[in-house]
Amino acid sequence: MKYTFAVACLGLAFASCSPKIVVRSTQAAAPVAVHEGFLVVKETETFAAPAQEVGDIQIRDAGLTLDCDYDKVVELAAEKARQMGANVLRIYDHRLPSLYGSSCHRIRAKALRIADITPYEKEIIWHPARRLKQADFKGSTDNRPFAAATSSNIRYHYAGTPLQGTVQFTIETYFDCQESYFKPTSQAAYTLAHEQVHFDITELYSRRLAKALQEQVANTQELERKQQEIYRQLISEAQLLQDKYDSEVYADNDKLPAWQTKIAQDLTALEPYAAKQFTIKFKL
Repeated sequence: MKYTFAVACLGLAFASCSPKIVVRSTQAAAPVAVHEGFLVVKETETFAAPAQEVGDIQIRDAGLTLDCDYDKVVELAAEKARQMGANVLRIYDHRLPSLYGSSCHRIRAKALRIADITPYEKEIIWHPARRLKQADFKGSTDNRPFAAATSSNIRYHYAGTPLQGTVQFTIETYFDCQESYFKPTSQAAYTLAHEQVHFDITELYSRRLAKALQEQVANTQELERKQQEIYRQLISEAQLLQDKYDSEVYADNDKLPAWQTKIAQDLTALEPYAAKQFTIKFKL
């Protein structure tokens, strides 16, 4: 029962307007909730699962568009696919920015629906309604010393419109399916509950990061100056708590319920920061 932690940080992007989204629906379907599984299949990847097509999505340059890097246009397409009732976005055309053409990444993708997304998920965004399942742990167990290991991570990005004078900061907590493993065991339910607490602790520190930034950062100038210090301090605290949790529960399995209650209470106390989205004033 081991925990690994990593943080992915994305930089600041300023947008004058958003890319253009063109959608062609082929079948009506209920939207996919944010906590339900979703898979992005990039243009270099294959995907052979039986799927039902619900539409086609294009992300184009709308003119004077700055916030249109690859990750952003994929995010826009995935959001639209969810709204259409798809749980898979399969990108089949990707056009790069060019010196004499568009400055944007442009994609075309199929919005698809499959019956069971679990075998194909690469990551899981933390949500109170989405608890970990044994099938979520897809990493190899070869030569691994523990019954299970959770790799949960924090990533954030911020983007803004200078004309409006603010940027929006977004933080996500996610579970890396490929880096997490789970060995066959007669105590699967207990092991799974143990690993869920590791994931919940990561979410706890995502909320603490949101709280610290909102309390200590007034504008983008301060954000650039303070973010690394705030991040390093919180990551250090998170690792100490993860290690303390493992140490106490390894010594006495009966302490797991108390830890579950403690982390649940801490998350509730930080519920005002659960959205992990906020705005910061723009300042050069």
